[in-house]
Amino acid sequence: MTGNLIKWLPIILAGLLTAAEVHGSEGDPAIWRKMVRASTTVHEVFLSRTPQIVIYGNGLIVFRDDDFKTPHRQIRLEGEELGGLYVVMQNSFGLSSLTNEWIDNELPYARSIQEPFRESNDKVTIWIGLHAPPSRHTYSPALLKARSVNDVIAPAWNAMYKFNNFLSGFSHPGAQPFVPDRVEIAVQKLPGYMEDQSEDAMDWPLDAIDLAEVKGKRPRGYRELAGSDAREAYRLLTEHQAIRSGGQVYLVWVRPLLLP
Repeated sequence: MTGNLIKWLPIILAGLLTAAEVHGSEGDPAIWRKMVRASTTVHEVFLSRTPQIVIYGNGLIVFRDDDFKTPHRQIRLEGEELGGLYVVMQNSFGLSSLTNEWIDNELPYARSIQEPFRESNDKVTIWIGLHAPPSRHTYSPALLKARSVNDVIAPAWNAMYKFNNFLSGFSHPGAQPFVPDRVEIAVQKLPGYMEDQSEDAMDWPLDAIDLAEVKGKRPRGYRELAGSDAREAYRLLTEHQAIRSGGQVYLVWVRPLLLP
């Protein structure tokens, strides 16, 4: 099996990476997945605006779990390891052919074999940039599972279901903490029910970023940060969310910006 993968690796990679280069430099996203749950906290809604996983054309993969239990981590795959990942995805999911057209053409067959299920407002979106034009697929996980029951009649839906599970469970033993160069912060006054945390609030280290100005007169204000400001804010806010600035204590959230 390994010998066959090595034999066909240059041919498969050539097709996949050539298609990816049509849409930008190799550092652009090649694949990303975003999971948005229907019933969640305001904080989790904010965090879910960032994809749960992004695979970039240059081999960088940034990922976290679906339930926000851990922050994003990163691994950069190179050489045979990067090639092997694309081979696995191509052989397992027919990735280069997993287009909106293929999915739509199979829709009548998928509906005919669809198992009974209870629909929910949970939504998963998978974007694939390895074919032209790129494709975006948004479904509920329950719907994907219900239509994936027959690989002969509806192979595209079965592949999409399995691909979603693959991306959802992605991990790598060599992954390291991820510190982004671009982030978004959300700033609000510390809620009364968190008042006990005000004594342990951390001082805001970025004098050039006025949290009172970011919040403004709105219940919650937002600001994008880049470069060293983004990295410093991310390191602080992934550990502490009660932040003191100008005599006021704020609740500040942060999320990495992973897409252009």
